[in-house]
Amino acid sequence: MKFFVLLALPLFLTGCISFHSSETPAPVYVDACANKESQCREICGNTGVQAFSCSARPGEGIHLKCECRKSGQAL
Repeated sequence: MKFFVLLALPLFLTGCISFHSSETPAPVYVDACANKESQCREICGNTGVQAFSCSARPGEGIHLKCECRKSGQAL
């Protein structure tokens, strides 16, 4: 009986041990602004970008600003 308990104890304990990956999952808001500036440049085209800003915070959402230059305005 003691032999069975000694065998069962490590098996039982391995079920209780937890481990964590070294990579933590990135929250959605971290990548929310990725590539947005290049998308802004594509939208504005030849006229160019006047102003660009992007911020993403939990609970506040995503704030994106993409302003194109007016036609004829110097780059």
